[in-house]
Amino acid sequence: MRWVLIACRLIVGGLFVLAASIKLRAPQEFANAIKAFKVFPPETGDHLVMTSTFAMPWIELMAGLMLIVGWRTRAAALIISGLLVAFIAAVVSVLARKLEVECGCFGKLEIICDGPIGACGIVRNTLMLAMTGLVLVRGAGPWSLDSVLGRGVVDTRCAGT
Repeated sequence: MRWVLIACRLIVGGLFVLAASIKLRAPQEFANAIKAFKVFPPETGDHLVMTSTFAMPWIELMAGLMLIVGWRTRAAALIISGLLVAFIAAVVSVLARKLEVECGCFGKLEIICDGPIGACGIVRNTLMLAMTGLVLVRGAGPWSLDSVLGRGVVDTRCAGT
């Protein structure tokens, strides 16, 4: 389980750092991708698109880095899990409305899924959610700042027995 936790932290954290760095280098592309999803109401859409364009990459970057180094790992995993649930809901919404939308998650570099959004995006995000959920439940595992600070893995032994 130790190696699985490390792999989950590094894979999901690395993907989030990569996605954030791409979004930070091309904010207009990311804003266009958000607009294409049509998830914000028209009367507040531009304001929420701009807020998302500039806030989301920084949240992804910080949570991804925290996951990689294993510092406040459960908090980072919770934030990333919330983002992934929102991403899955957005993809389901796009598919239900039959919109032709490119993901924009990784800019022009698409990981595993390419072309318009489809079921592949749901599967990819669900796999990352499962990996993040494991870290959320089990903790950082070895080779993490949390383990050095004494809060790395859940102690499953019963106290007093």
